Amino acid sequence: MFNRVHFNKKAGVTTVLLTAMLAVAEPAYAQSTLSQNQDGFFGETMDGFMNTDPDKDSTVVERTVSKDYVQWTMNTKTGLPDILQPDTLHHSFQNVHLTEGMFGSYSHLGNMGSPRLSRLWFEREEPEDFIFDAPYDFWIKNPDQFRFTDTKSPHVSIDYYKGGNRRTGEEHIKGNFVANFNKRVGLGFDLDYQLGRGRYNSQSTSMFDARLYTYYRGDLYHIYVTVNKDEIKVTENGGVQDKRYITNPEAMAEGRKQYAPEDIPFRLYYNWNNLKRAQALVNQELTIKTTTYRTDSIGDTTYTFSRDIEFGKAAHTLEIGQLQRRYIYHQIPDGFYTHTFLKNDSIDQMKNFYVTNTLSLSLLEGSTKWAFAGLSAFARYEYKNYSMPDTLGNGSEYMRRYSEGNFIVGAQLEKVQGDNLTFSANAESALLGANLGDFTLSGQMELKYPVLGKDAKIGAYGRMSAKEAPFFYANQHSTFAWWDEDFKKQFRTGFGGYIDIESSGTTFRLDVENVANYIYLKNDAGVYTNADGVSQPSYSITAAQHENSIQILSATLIQNFKLGPLHWDNHVTYQLSGNKEIIPLPDLNIFSDLYFKFVYYKRLHMEIGANALFFTRYNAPGYCPAVGMYHLQNDAFIQEVGGYPLLTGYVNCQLRGVRFYIMYYHANDGLLSNRDSFIVPGYPANPGMVKFGLSWTFYD
Repeated sequence: MFNRVHFNKKAGVTTVLLTAMLAVAEPAYAQSTLSQNQDGFFGETMDGFMNTDPDKDSTVVERTVSKDYVQWTMNTKTGLPDILQPDTLHHSFQNVHLTEGMFGSYSHLGNMGSPRLSRLWFEREEPEDFIFDAPYDFWIKNPDQFRFTDTKSPHVSIDYYKGGNRRTGEEHIKGNFVANFNKRVGLGFDLDYQLGRGRYNSQSTSMFDARLYTYYRGDLYHIYVTVNKDEIKVTENGGVQDKRYITNPEAMAEGRKQYAPEDIPFRLYYNWNNLKRAQALVNQELTIKTTTYRTDSIGDTTYTFSRDIEFGKAAHTLEIGQLQRRYIYHQIPDGFYTHTFLKNDSIDQMKNFYVTNTLSLSLLEGSTKWAFAGLSAFARYEYKNYSMPDTLGNGSEYMRRYSEGNFIVGAQLEKVQGDNLTFSANAESALLGANLGDFTLSGQMELKYPVLGKDAKIGAYGRMSAKEAPFFYANQHSTFAWWDEDFKKQFRTGFGGYIDIESSGTTFRLDVENVANYIYLKNDAGVYTNADGVSQPSYSITAAQHENSIQILSATLIQNFKLGPLHWDNHVTYQLSGNKEIIPLPDLNIFSDLYFKFVYYKRLHMEIGANALFFTRYNAPGYCPAVGMYHLQNDAFIQEVGGYPLLTGYVNCQLRGVRFYIMYYHANDGLLSNRDSFIVPGYPANPGMVKFGLSWTFYD
């Protein structure tokens, strides 16, 4: 006699459902809650009231709400999701919304949301064609950076940050809603609004982002959709009129009083940079399955077991975007800009429309005994359209359009499963189009091993690339900056490694890179005298290329000490640039955090401490409002920045699912003999300010 029994995925789901129904049928008890007497004291017996829970009301149905959820981003090359850890950070939560970054490595114009640039070379991302996004990378999220969420219970998360007062303070509010109709379909939306009114004159920032997403994940077919619309408006003040208002305020006030921050004169008024972005991403996946069979006999009876195995995936990813930047100016002092190429600001705008289509085929890791790693191959066609001003022979102005396309192929090998060794390797090249010959090769690995009962990690990476200059680096037409360049491909070769020993709180990282044909922005203008008789740099920005090679070396030590509740965390980076005139970097960048960490009354997690930021003096890149980008300083007027410690005190707390903090930013403002608090030439750090932050998630 021959019997065949099939065990497949549907049967497995049915078994799980039956088990769940039986479990529900049994008596259930809610999770234990805090006992509370009528006087509101927990865990105490007061006035004869016993510390016991009251009798349950039979009319009340108690239930436990699951707080489990999974997040992922979409890899637009392979078309596969990359699983992420949810953002539940408590340690250093007070630094999350700071424009200078979690560990103070970014220079910016002072106000929250102002354009920024990392002082650490290996934190800088290679710019895309629409280069004007780069200074706002802390806030802007492209579709491949957006987090999808699969949740068992609908929830709403609200983050709120506030600093200063209503007239000159700053606020940031974020909210997101996540819900699943069932285990296959989910949706959500994010809202993000940031307003920095500015402690100094004419430095306000306003940013708004709205995102909507949905997805369907069936047995064989998946689809993910996300759309977003962003707008950024930044007021440009051109820097302080005279740096002595910051470094020697008593002298500027003639000994009578000091100027309030909002009364200090700046170089520009009624100037704005405005960025608008609209993007959409649609990703479709088709799962390729195979069925395996296994036969077993017990006595005279033979059983055949079947199992479905996900063998691979075929994916299609479509991404569409419309990006726009406009410079609006109503008042420009004589001499601020050297050249004027257009008559008015109504046409001073850059646009970038793009469409990319990517087809990919992936063999999943672990699907067969030979698939020790996942392997993906992809082909992508990208169409790009650019618009910027131009002029005719008669002097009339119009918007000129440029179009180009590229056909790119690539592959990825990735091993993410396993407790010890993980690695990945990537390769892609442009076979046809405007960027013919561009290529990128990269690889990395990480090995884990136990040291004193905790994981230690050793990692290494290498990369090599040759790329054409981003379009708006090679070409730019605007009112105060105009160039068209035919640059050679930029070659970059880098490698590095790290060791992370959790048991001693030590991480050491070493990075080396060689850059040939480096492309950058510089200021070719001279110096002018403003209305107060003070010399200031004029601006004439252009792009340039350094044809020789430049080497950059970076060594970073992260050392965290602990003695009972006392913690001392340190991030120290040493950098060496082979050509400081072309790539200026501070020799040292130090972030140190000293705090007490403890739990109060068993539930309130607290961190009370202070941190300090310091970097050595160097000829930092300047900032030009006309292009909204950082650039090499004017050779005729070099301003060093750095050598100034910036101190912040804080109390950071977490109570159950609620995180909150209060901090005093720039606590040493005006207390030291050294008042040279400029982070970017001409732009001082914001004065001392009390800031408060809260993150709260509500589950249904």
